[in-house]
Amino acid sequence: MSRKGFTLLELLVVVAIIALLVGILMPAMASGRRVARSVICMTQMRQIGHATLMYAQDYQQQLPRSTHSALAHRAMPWGYALSPYLDNGIYTGDGPQWQKLFNGLYRCPDDPREEVWSYGKNAWFELTPGESGEIEGTASGPVYPRTLDVPRPAATILYGELASGSMADHIMAHFWYLGASPEVDMYRHGDTSNYIFVDGHVESRAFETTFKLPTLDAWRPGTAQ
Repeated sequence: MSRKGFTLLELLVVVAIIALLVGILMPAMASGRRVARSVICMTQMRQIGHATLMYAQDYQQQLPRSTHSALAHRAMPWGYALSPYLDNGIYTGDGPQWQKLFNGLYRCPDDPREEVWSYGKNAWFELTPGESGEIEGTASGPVYPRTLDVPRPAATILYGELASGSMADHIMAHFWYLGASPEVDMYRHGDTSNYIFVDGHVESRAFETTFKLPTLDAWRPGTAQ
């Protein structure tokens, strides 16, 4: 009995079908990986949001500060202040435990940069009356150092994803009124970025749905809707 093998034409057809399937599946797989990284980022940010609320409960509803104002108030910046609520450690230096936290939970998997913050705290919550008054056009403006001071916690952004290449751990959203460019990575996850709100929940949104003058500003505690 003779055994029939594949003809050259049949082999070419099989190769063509495999190539077609690979061409179809590869973009879908890449898209799936992007979605997975975005979900991981959102999970990390939820942990940061919940840790912030736990910190506030322990400190009379005071929000942790960033390097924008922590030193002036003799406080630890938020990344260090939240460490006991994230992994039961208190880190004040640059040791291996801190590096694990900084390059782990504080590192978005879609952030290609190294040794900079993936996430930044909205500096609106740390402004002095004089600083907020500059935006208001008055000598003294409102301040929002506590969760209780925020009129709409579920609508007000507390942390965003940083695009700045500096070592800043905060976002100077009030400077946008003075012409500064938003230091937010608006497209880290495709057409969106992830945001933590004052009530602790996280949303993936297009940046223009969070800030668009003159009527929309989810970063400004007094106007967020």
